[in-house]
Amino acid sequence: MNFSPANERRTLSKADKLTLKAEFDYVRQNGRKFAAPALVAVVAPGEKVRCGVICGKKYSLLSVNRNRARRLMWESFRLLKPAISPCTLILIPRQKMAHCTRQQVTSQLAQLLADAQQLPREIADLPPAL
Repeated sequence: MNFSPANERRTLSKADKLTLKAEFDYVRQNGRKFAAPALVAVVAPGEKVRCGVICGKKYSLLSVNRNRARRLMWESFRLLKPAISPCTLILIPRQKMAHCTRQQVTSQLAQLLADAQQLPREIADLPPAL
C-alpha cells in the first residue's frame, strides 16, 4: 500500500497519538464503533488524524501478548495514516488478533476505516504490503 511520495517518511509523532483520558472519553462518546474479527475501531470526527490504542488485561494476562497486539495496531495505523481522512480513532484488539499477522491486521483496519468512510474503498481493497 503506497499512498504517499517515496521521499515522505511514515513516522508517528506524539501529536499523532491520543494520550489524555479526556481525548479517549471524547472518542468513546462521539464516535461510531466498527468491528472486525481481530479488532474494534471507534471513529469520531476530528481536525487531523489521531489514534489511541487500548489493550488491557482483559485481552491477555501476559504482557508480551498485549504488547504484540499494540505493536500490530500501531504499525497498521502508521502504514494507513497517509490515506486516512481527518478523524480521531481508538483501536481495541480482540482475542483473534493473537493468531493474526500484521498484514491481516492492516487489511482488517483498512476495511473498518473504509466502512467508516475515512479511507477510500480502492485502498482498502488493495492487498497489504509486506
